[in-house]
Amino acid sequence: MDPVLLAQLHGPRWDLLERLAKKSRLDAAEAADFLSLYRLASKDLSRILSVAPDSQTAARLSVIVHRARTHLTSIPRGPMSALVRFAVRSFPAALYRLRWMFLGVTILFLGSAVVAALWALRTEGALDTLMSPAQQQQLAESDFVDYYKENPNSVFAVGVWTNNAWIAVQWIALGITGVYVIFGLLMNGVNVGISAAVMYRYGYEADFWSYILPHGIPEITCILIAGAAGLQIFVAWIIPRAMTRGQALAKEARSLMTVAGGLVGLLFLSGLVEGFITPNPFPVWFKIAVGVGLTLAIGLYATLLGRPVVLAGGDGDLEEDRAGYRVVAAY
Repeated sequence: MDPVLLAQLHGPRWDLLERLAKKSRLDAAEAADFLSLYRLASKDLSRILSVAPDSQTAARLSVIVHRARTHLTSIPRGPMSALVRFAVRSFPAALYRLRWMFLGVTILFLGSAVVAALWALRTEGALDTLMSPAQQQQLAESDFVDYYKENPNSVFAVGVWTNNAWIAVQWIALGITGVYVIFGLLMNGVNVGISAAVMYRYGYEADFWSYILPHGIPEITCILIAGAAGLQIFVAWIIPRAMTRGQALAKEARSLMTVAGGLVGLLFLSGLVEGFITPNPFPVWFKIAVGVGLTLAIGLYATLLGRPVVLAGGDGDLEEDRAGYRVVAAY
């Protein structure tokens, strides 16, 4: 299909669509023509983009179709409207859809942490094999707590935030492999379990819980959400259901990569807790309450805003006219 030839054949109706899109008001006949021309031009654009996405014809028709879409909906598609839609529909819907996968990865993570801690505490010589007694004592008596206090609060908060956000993006983007997320969950779970075992062995279990729970509850929740999103993309690739493998993968990737952007914001809040609440001498109950409150807020956000969208058939994906055609229409 030659874009130049298509432009010669359908150019007059593109020009008419462009003229109608510039009018502030349309009568009944013009509105009917406008809708028909918009649909035909959208299909023409899909055909051109499949063979010559960088052509002048594609660029020109893209502008016409975008202008017509804006005129058709009468809703500006500026950055603010896109941000509002993301915050109240796309992101919470994507979070709500992940609830069962999130439960699965949470069980895997916590299970690996508990098993590692019990193994290290109940197996004679296990901890000494992993690190020397001097290293264990240093971790329990100073290193574990000093980690939260050795840098200024603001520097520590930003450092934790950027590191965790990078991990979350990696888990979602590389979730298609399946193995990457599962390995990460197990390794992080084992590390937490071994740290707990050391703190318990030397009698510093109170420090372990008082320093890890305030930020750890919302932070680990966000990281586990990222793991759930990554594995959901993997499942869509392996079990595409009623679509082709490529279509299912593209749909899940579009809707769940929104989770990566949203988690950056949630992890920023968690970083503030870790940087300004965890290391400071507030009452332990208050610090834990802050972490629990933030986590509950995430759950309520996903349920109250995301559940209605999912029940109405939404899934966090782009609107159909922005996500692109699944197949190229031929005429």
